Amino acid sequence: MTSPPAREPGLYQGRVPPLAPFASALAAYAAGESDPGLRLRSSLGEDETLPVGFFFRTPDQWMDFERHAIDLCRGRVLDLGAGAGPHTLALEAMGRSVVAVEGSAEIVRLLRQRGAASVVHADFRHWWRPGFDTVLMLMNGLGPVGTLRGLDRFLAHAPRLLAPDGQILVDGAEAVIRGPPAPASWPPPGNYPGEAWLELSHAGRIGRPFRELYVDLETLARRAAGADWRLEVAFEGGNGAWLARLTRPA
Repeated sequence: MTSPPAREPGLYQGRVPPLAPFASALAAYAAGESDPGLRLRSSLGEDETLPVGFFFRTPDQWMDFERHAIDLCRGRVLDLGAGAGPHTLALEAMGRSVVAVEGSAEIVRLLRQRGAASVVHADFRHWWRPGFDTVLMLMNGLGPVGTLRGLDRFLAHAPRLLAPDGQILVDGAEAVIRGPPAPASWPPPGNYPGEAWLELSHAGRIGRPFRELYVDLETLARRAAGADWRLEVAFEGGNGAWLARLTRPA
């Protein structure tokens, strides 16, 4: 996750790490709290309370692109940014070998409590283990790379993860401005509209702003081609949403 630049001494003093509110809201929901109150604000104008149960949905509650992605999975699967583990757990129930990777120690504990067989605590932008037939990156899976430069770095790094003929299945959507600009105290926006800043808060804890990338399909295709990836559009939904399959040329 990309940290905000230093702007003013103490500007974010007292704030917790960027994803700590997300992790604590997931833990609260798993412990039986029906509405933990996870708040999201973004430089795209979002200011809303997220339904935390959404991150625990079962296969019958999935969106169409998720079902399609799971159908396309093959061989050994690496679930990058597994979250509460809906896709990891479903794939394991189907008898698949899955490794889930999460950057939050609290979310890693939750995944293990929920029964995920193999969980790694790591920042997937830098961690690697070879030999996966499918790398699964769902729910704006490229978001944590933060910027287009971060996307380029990930595309250069990702071949280390794949077996020969391996694939990456990733979804996303282009940025949509939904309201007034972010507060003036926030870091400045990037040059690309999809290089957004997000802020999460839960139970009185406010996380430091962090970058989240929303990349449109045309930009992803161009960046992928420049890094010697072949891109296939596997699913297109409304409002610029997509599921893509990335492979390496033979």
